[in-house]
Amino acid sequence: MNFFLSFVVLAEIFSIVALSTNLLMGVVGIFSVAQAAIMGIGAYVFGLLSMMGVPFPLAMAAVIVVCAFINLLSSLPSLRLAGDYFIITSFGTQLVATAVFINWSSMTGGASGLSGIPIIELFGFTFATSKQFVVLSTVALLLVAVSFWLILRSPYGRMLNAIRLDEIAVVASGRRVLHAKIGVSAVSGAYAGIGGALYAAYISFIDPASFDIHVSVLVVTMVVVGGARTLAGSIIGPFVLMAIPQLLTMIDIPSTLLGPVRQLSYGLILIAFMLWRPQGIAGRSL
Repeated sequence: MNFFLSFVVLAEIFSIVALSTNLLMGVVGIFSVAQAAIMGIGAYVFGLLSMMGVPFPLAMAAVIVVCAFINLLSSLPSLRLAGDYFIITSFGTQLVATAVFINWSSMTGGASGLSGIPIIELFGFTFATSKQFVVLSTVALLLVAVSFWLILRSPYGRMLNAIRLDEIAVVASGRRVLHAKIGVSAVSGAYAGIGGALYAAYISFIDPASFDIHVSVLVVTMVVVGGARTLAGSIIGPFVLMAIPQLLTMIDIPSTLLGPVRQLSYGLILIAFMLWRPQGIAGRSL
C-alpha cells in the first residue's frame, strides 16, 4: 500500500511540473528544456528555508516568488526572438542551474546533496508518511490544475493560444504579446517551484542529479505522451511514465543496466508517440 501511495505522490508532483511545461510548450508554443532546473531551485529554496525553521506556508510562498522571478528573468532575453532562441536559452539555464547545484556546496551540499529536510507541519497536522503526504500532494495538484483550467478558458488563455497559432496576427491586432509571454513564464515558473518544493518535502533529500537535463527531457516526454494543451494530458503522462521504472523492476535486468534501459524506454516512447500519435493520449496535436 505504501509503495502504491509513494507512486501516486511522485506522479502527482510530476503532474504539477508537467502542467508547468504544458503551459509553455503546449499552450503558447514555447519549447523549454529548463523546467527541471526551476523545479530544482524550488526544491533547494524550500529545503534550505525549512531547515532554517521557516513555516511551510511562508517557505512555499518564497518558492513561488523566487521561481516565478528566475524563470521570467532567464527567459526574458529570448522572448523577443524566435522560438529556437528560447530553446537555446532554456538549455543554458538548465546547464547553469546544474552547475550551481553541484559547485555551490556551502549552500546546496554540492554533489552530496541536501539531506535532513524537515517533515511538513501545517495547521497542527504532520505529513510524515505517504498516506499523509498524498493528501497534501493531491490538494496541491487540484489547486494547480484548477488554475491551469481557468487560464485556458480566460481571455488571457485564448490570447496565448492565438500567439501560438499566429503571433504576427496577434501583434497586428494591438495585443501586448511580450507582456503575455512574460506572464506565462512567471506562472510556469511558479508551478515548477511548487512541484520542486513538494518533492523536497516528500523525499527529505535532494541532489543535483534529481534536477538535471534528463529530468527536463522526461517532463517534456510526459507532456507529449499525455497530450499537449490538455489538462488531462498533463496528469496522464506522468502517471504513465512514472510506472515504467516500476514495471522494469519486474524484469530480470542487472541493476547496473536499469538506468540506461529506463532512459532508452523513455526515448523510444517519445519517438513512437511523435511518429504515430503526436497528439498524445488525451488528444490535441502539437
